[in-house]
Amino acid sequence: TATRRATGRSLFSIMLRNRTKDLKFEEAVMVAEPVTTEQAKHYMKIGFDDEDILIQNLIRSARELLEKQLNISITPKTITATFTHDGCFEYPIPYGPVGEVISAQFQYCEEETVTISTSNYKVLGSEFKMFKGTAGWWTLEYKAGYDYPPQPIRDGILKQVAWMYENRGDVAGVGQVNPDVLYMLSVYNKNTWI
Repeated sequence: TATRRATGRSLFSIMLRNRTKDLKFEEAVMVAEPVTTEQAKHYMKIGFDDEDILIQNLIRSARELLEKQLNISITPKTITATFTHDGCFEYPIPYGPVGEVISAQFQYCEEETVTISTSNYKVLGSEFKMFKGTAGWWTLEYKAGYDYPPQPIRDGILKQVAWMYENRGDVAGVGQVNPDVLYMLSVYNKNTWI
């Protein structure tokens, strides 16, 4: 009880941490990639059409890899995030920029069978938002992603596609991000270490 009085927090909230437990992504139907096949071919100085399908696949792979690496949504999508919230510190909503919050559901603990739909929470910030609510388990459904990504992100995708194209078949480079791209896009990196 001395700890509770000193910090002003309940013992329940001290035991919880702001941790993401599950993420579900639903891409918007027929979303165009941020760069076209023609733009990628022009960037890589490719003048033939033989590898258009490969380049299209590399564009999608590069975008998804950068989204995962930077913890952002480059294209529009609906995300359902399940997380624990301590009730004290803000929880950074993953894979922003975050648009509208569609729904929020709350449970006091993981084993609880009653889920409460609620509006008893706050979303702070403009693009990369923070969540604050009651301590417990939350499921938040929201819209995320850029309608039109900033030019540096599109340039990063082009550079990553070129790197993946040149290093295809190289086992050491599979699933890796070009270090130049990471440096170039470091301002967009929203990974947090809590």
